[in-house]
Amino acid sequence: MTTLQTSNQQPESQNPLWTGVSWLIPPLIFLLIWLGIPYLAPAAPLTWLTSSKAAWYLTRASGIVGYLLLSLSMMWGLLLSGKLVKKRIPPATALTMHNYLSWTAIGLSVFHAAILLFDNYYSFNLFNLLVPFTGPYAPFWVGLGIIGLYIMLVTSVSWFWRKKIGQKQWRKLHFLTFLAYIFVTLHGLMAGTDAVLLAAMYSVSSIGVLFLTFYRILTAINKT
Repeated sequence: MTTLQTSNQQPESQNPLWTGVSWLIPPLIFLLIWLGIPYLAPAAPLTWLTSSKAAWYLTRASGIVGYLLLSLSMMWGLLLSGKLVKKRIPPATALTMHNYLSWTAIGLSVFHAAILLFDNYYSFNLFNLLVPFTGPYAPFWVGLGIIGLYIMLVTSVSWFWRKKIGQKQWRKLHFLTFLAYIFVTLHGLMAGTDAVLLAAMYSVSSIGVLFLTFYRILTAINKT
């Protein structure tokens, strides 16, 4: 998710094939992890997930790390639109790092949701995970998280549509990343069972994104 991107420079020097498929690596890694979960306990492939708190620990851990990566992606996207990063890091490297942060956050978010299918406390099904506001637990706040994930997917995939929709419209579309970030933050605060313990994480992340947003706005105003 490239936030407030103002540069027209594109990483043309990269191998076109690699540029087109490199974003698939993080989702594939987490797909392999997901497929490998049943083999972590050969004697009882899925029993350990459904008969203990393993699913709860996995969904909380992946949700926390996914949120941190989303925050870093937001902050890095805001820094990319200024001169600070442009002068020190090649555009291709900076954009590749941004894409990896975004897609890894998405991969962890999908894992965070999918592991709920094995939670023996709340009976989530695939429909609940795909359709917002239909789940058995905190449906509104969980629904916001689902919508936030969909927005993250749209804005990340739109990187490959930017030539068709135009650079200007593509930049406008990426303002939706702020909405995704707000939804995901509210999801974590209101639906997370350990939100009180993680209050410092949410506060520092929100302050960081807010600070860089205002800094970017003021920089743009001064430039004009």
